[in-house]
Amino acid sequence: MRYTPKEADIDSVIDMRAVFQTPHREMRLEGLPALLLPTKGRYGLIDYEKTFCADGRADSDIYDLRGINRQHGALLIIRPDQFVAAVLPLADAAGVAAFFDGFMSQG
Repeated sequence: MRYTPKEADIDSVIDMRAVFQTPHREMRLEGLPALLLPTKGRYGLIDYEKTFCADGRADSDIYDLRGINRQHGALLIIRPDQFVAAVLPLADAAGVAAFFDGFMSQG
């Protein structure tokens, strides 16, 4: 990653998480990108706590509850104090870079 020092764990500066529409009992870890299953620390253990899934109950649909378009998804940048700093389209890599370039220095 652009802002993470080479010797550091990939998520030591920016901690990425994902919420999927797939119910948790149907999620297949082997289909996830490596960024959501990073190896970390001295022993290179896999961090399995980067993904969250719907629980399958009709009354708890995360997309409906939060007004997120199912087809397009959303990318949220959340500060350490839990403030939602930005809401961007998933494919807006330039928007994400512009946001972080405003105050981060490259690792």
